[in-house]
Amino acid sequence: MSRNMVLSIPEEDRISDLPYEVLEHILSYLPTKDAVATTFLSKRWKSESVWRSQLNLHFDDKTIPDPSAFRQLLYSVITKRDNTLPIHSFHLNSRHDYNTDFYNFVYSSVITRGVQNLSIDHCNITTTKTFILTTLPTFVLTTKTLSVLKLKTIALNEDDPYFEFDLPSLKVLHLESVAFTYDKHIRKLLSACPILEELETKDLTIKRLAKHLQFDVPSLSNLVTADISGGYIVLDWLHNVQHLRIKLRWVNPLLAMFHNLIHMELRFDSSYPAGFKGGRLIKLLQNSPKLQTMIIDEVSNIRQHYLFKLSCTSIYFRKILIVYNCQGDIEWKDPKIVPECLLSHLTTCSLGNYRRSYDQIQFAKYIMQNSIVLSTMTIQIAKSVKSDTKIQMCKELSLCPRNSATCKLLFI
Repeated sequence: MSRNMVLSIPEEDRISDLPYEVLEHILSYLPTKDAVATTFLSKRWKSESVWRSQLNLHFDDKTIPDPSAFRQLLYSVITKRDNTLPIHSFHLNSRHDYNTDFYNFVYSSVITRGVQNLSIDHCNITTTKTFILTTLPTFVLTTKTLSVLKLKTIALNEDDPYFEFDLPSLKVLHLESVAFTYDKHIRKLLSACPILEELETKDLTIKRLAKHLQFDVPSLSNLVTADISGGYIVLDWLHNVQHLRIKLRWVNPLLAMFHNLIHMELRFDSSYPAGFKGGRLIKLLQNSPKLQTMIIDEVSNIRQHYLFKLSCTSIYFRKILIVYNCQGDIEWKDPKIVPECLLSHLTTCSLGNYRRSYDQIQFAKYIMQNSIVLSTMTIQIAKSVKSDTKIQMCKELSLCPRNSATCKLLFI
């Protein structure tokens, strides 16, 4: 090829020649701000304003530092789009503090258009790097068209404790750093989602705790997946779930049977005595007769362990131990009846942050000695364990009898 040869670049706009429906599909992958900006690409993009027919709107004020400019963009899009069309999905990430009228206008507009997927993150950070929680308008929580609702860093502070939620079409609910005024609102919110299939909660907070225990239980008969981190969600509420991931300071006592549970991931504080951990883990197995996969990760917390040992000296705490049938005992005790899942369903077990503590050894041995169909037992050794101790751990568990002839013991 000649060095003087110049590549010929066609001047025609091939993208603009695409059918209107194809252009719509392309814009659906762009943030709404960028979709609106396409009006400057050519006369056709400007005249037809393809963005006006977008069914999925995504706004993030991180890309527009000026709050006034961002507010004006949002107003313009909502008022100038083709309002004969529905809004299927609306995502709003705001890091500035806008007034209540602004939020009421935005949310009422998208709800009027029958929004199905609503995602809101009000991460308002002040100059002192503290969070300001914006209050969500209550009418959002009575939207009958919503099938997906994701809320992050927001308050549901309805002053009326008798406020009723109504989300009859909701199938997916994610709550992260959400603040409730009353603890009863968590139960009422879940009870208002009769066909809920997926639930995720993380770092929930409550302003006013009830003085008396509440025993009303949300009916979550359709729940398939739950991912729970932190408190205020009672595990018994999730008894219909199939896939469960929980991250707690300790394993709470269970009363309900998890007849549908097949996959469980549990992460909890390792500083509590075996009388708590072992008994609670066995109770989980006993209440999950169809469990196939169990993944357990213990997180070390030296400070909590020290505080726990101090609290054990109090008479009050010893009474708690007796109530939960632990009697302050740190020794492992094999249950009298082998859990049903070990006899017929459990095929995969993984123990994380393994440090060769007494309760960990006994639990791992119990699983291998009693699981009939176990195919894989994985031990993830803690990074703090020394090499010679690792070798001893591997030898000790390798010599443990296994009830399943196909069980493979893996160390990672």
